[in-house]
Amino acid sequence: MNLLNYDFIAKENLKFLKTYKYKGTDQSLLYNYVLSPFANWCLKYVPLNVAPNTLTLLGLICIIICHILFYFVMGDNFQGTIPDWLLWTTFILHMIYMNFDNLDGKQARRTNNSSPLGMILDHNFDSMIIAIQGTNFVTCLQCGQSLLAFLLICVPTYPFYIIAHEEYYTHEMNLPIINAAAEGTVFVGSLFAINAIFGCDFWTQKMPQFYNLQFNTVAIILFFFVVAFGLPYVFKKITKFVPLSQALKSQRYMLFIGLVLFYVILFSPSDVGTRHMRAILYIFGFTMSKAVGIVAVYHVSNQDLPNCLNSIYLFLILLFNTIYGQVFGKCLIEEGLLLQITAVITVLVHIHFLYNITRQISEALKIKVFKINK
Repeated sequence: MNLLNYDFIAKENLKFLKTYKYKGTDQSLLYNYVLSPFANWCLKYVPLNVAPNTLTLLGLICIIICHILFYFVMGDNFQGTIPDWLLWTTFILHMIYMNFDNLDGKQARRTNNSSPLGMILDHNFDSMIIAIQGTNFVTCLQCGQSLLAFLLICVPTYPFYIIAHEEYYTHEMNLPIINAAAEGTVFVGSLFAINAIFGCDFWTQKMPQFYNLQFNTVAIILFFFVVAFGLPYVFKKITKFVPLSQALKSQRYMLFIGLVLFYVILFSPSDVGTRHMRAILYIFGFTMSKAVGIVAVYHVSNQDLPNCLNSIYLFLILLFNTIYGQVFGKCLIEEGLLLQITAVITVLVHIHFLYNITRQISEALKIKVFKINK
């Protein structure tokens, strides 16, 4: 088997790529009356020879720039005074990313260049941005290298993963009147601007009316309930096509991944979460991003979802190493080193996935990825 060129789509399923048509609606008032009209206005200035996937990639690059700036300015502490210029830069680039995210689909329809690959890249890049921009958001809310940082990333990640399954089972993506893609993304971007105006110190203030919890902790709890409120509706739509047991079964992989990392943070003999939280966030974020990509790929190619991905072995090693350290007082492999290695592998595995999906689909459909296909 050629591990570099790995085919995620079975040969007999490549035929479904040619007949795939994206189906979806967005009922958001913010999108329909503000974001979409603005994107339509911007579209007039986008040359016809610019490929939709180029716009998708430019949006990702905007968030990567924010991430790099945050890393070099703020380091790995995920707390501290954030310069106003960095917050305003992140806010502006975040909103530019959002506009690119709206533009790519419009450019695809305008140039008749819609493809399953474009849908997969769009969904996959959006899921990556949850992890990448999420680490900046963790710093913004002054979470520090703590369990709170991990929980903040989990709250938007799991709903995104579940919604990917909704599209897989229902064969369409219908976003409600208030949704994460429109209101949620604007809200996250706006918080960077709010922190630039009012500072970040208020996130760590105690709230006596909420059992003396810090404001950031209360905010994450409220965030969780807001997100969780819409999930029964999503599962209700899925159960029109498959039994609830099957819908829940498809969530086991990412649930296991989250529980393993949660266990490592809580029960690490060396309290590794307080030293290597960035690695943990990368591991979780990029694992989820690939999992979302797999769901999208299997959706467009009409394949049955796998029970788990091969990356599960990495997490079994992490779990075993932590349990061994609890029992014998010292882990087999130094925990920080193991997390760093796992993070690097996770990112490389994700890049490998993107490369092979792009290669296989572009070859099957005889399309160019970053050029207009006439």
